[in-house]
Amino acid sequence: MDNLSMEFYRVKQKQKNVRYRGRVLQSRSSSKPSSKRPKTDRILYLLDYFYCLLTTVYQSPTTNLSSFVSRLFTIYTFMNHIAIFIDAENLTNWIKKDGVQSLMDELLPLGQIVVRKAYGKWSSRELISLQSVLNENGFELVHTFHPVSGKNSTDIKMTVDTMEVALDSQVQWIVLATGDSDFSPLFRKLREQGKEVIGVGPKSPLSECVKNSCSRYIYTDDTTAVDDDSGDDSSDEKDRSNLMVSEKIDSMEMLRNVLQKEDGPILLAALKPKMLGLDNAFNEKRLGFKTFKDFVKSADFVQMADAGGGSYTVSLAEQKVTVEEDSQMILAKALKRKGWDMFPRNMLKKIYAEACDITSFVPMSKQDLVQEIVSKNIAGTTSSIINRALGTFFKAKLVTVSGGDDKLWTINETNQYWKEIDKAMLDRLRVSLKETGQKIAKKDIVSILYGKYAEGEAEKLV
Repeated sequence: MDNLSMEFYRVKQKQKNVRYRGRVLQSRSSSKPSSKRPKTDRILYLLDYFYCLLTTVYQSPTTNLSSFVSRLFTIYTFMNHIAIFIDAENLTNWIKKDGVQSLMDELLPLGQIVVRKAYGKWSSRELISLQSVLNENGFELVHTFHPVSGKNSTDIKMTVDTMEVALDSQVQWIVLATGDSDFSPLFRKLREQGKEVIGVGPKSPLSECVKNSCSRYIYTDDTTAVDDDSGDDSSDEKDRSNLMVSEKIDSMEMLRNVLQKEDGPILLAALKPKMLGLDNAFNEKRLGFKTFKDFVKSADFVQMADAGGGSYTVSLAEQKVTVEEDSQMILAKALKRKGWDMFPRNMLKKIYAEACDITSFVPMSKQDLVQEIVSKNIAGTTSSIINRALGTFFKAKLVTVSGGDDKLWTINETNQYWKEIDKAMLDRLRVSLKETGQKIAKKDIVSILYGKYAEGEAEKLV
């Protein structure tokens, strides 16, 4: 038994009254019964523990800082209770791909998971295979059934159970895993009641509505899986790579913006909350990094210093830092300097097809066109991504603007659109590489082209 545990044991055994901040908390045995008793007991217990923790540190100057922080973390997790509600019917593929276990790992630092419920019509063929996975993770399987086909009784049951937990328990974090945007009012009501809400669902224009109502948002789809119906494995791999690089660059820009607003070095532990404040769906693991520290160290504009006790400070470097990067990342950064974004080919193809179809009937402003494409709910997109994709078509001279000051857009439909996009991209890449003096092999440049060309044609284009 360590010094802290012995001190805590001695206080609990020998003191009937505990002094905390000059006040005497009377023995609980003399207290009158109350409906709030469990919460009061827990708070008193934590006050006792924290008092003994500080006493031990004060009396033992050699106490290890990391041990002290670890015990503070124990108190934090003890105070936070989490409830998880999963709509299994909407997230079948995510559950099959070990999404539930990944979610549990993600929530572990936040506190104790005290409520675990998964909803669905468990007699259906699609959900039968999911029962064992959810059972292994301690979930209560709530059967939802409606005699009329098409009636979503799962949403109603989840909403009722969520509000019941929010009103009648000490749960602080509520996690709703569903791909349905209809839950936005529920999320807002929970936030009004002082609860922390985590939304879980696929990345799409509809999920952005839910995301903005949450404390945090966790995507069920990751950058290793993209929506591609081409059937071409090499194309799939290229799309996954483009998506990963694009999100990395966006996250790096967000990191730079946070550091630029700081007057000096900031603790690494305080940096991630600031990034989550800008994008509550930020997750370094989604970008391929094991830890947040690894993500920060991969930025070539960051200086990290050891602050002792396992802590680090982060600030903007005065000079560019040498980091290990592959050719695709170097090319993507070069293009970003010229305002060019990289997209998964299949995603860009779908946005182009929708834009051509919509504007073939009537030209419209760019803003209205973005909203029209958002309503198509293309997987993996957001309004921001769609807006930037339309900007790519404009730079590739695939847009006709009419209407004078109204600036009405018509997307030009052509079979050569990939070639036009590649030519516009290469023009900007040449200028950017020339400015920095970077040398990139021709085969690496060919690898980022969107078009599929005959042998020798791509090299000629480059």
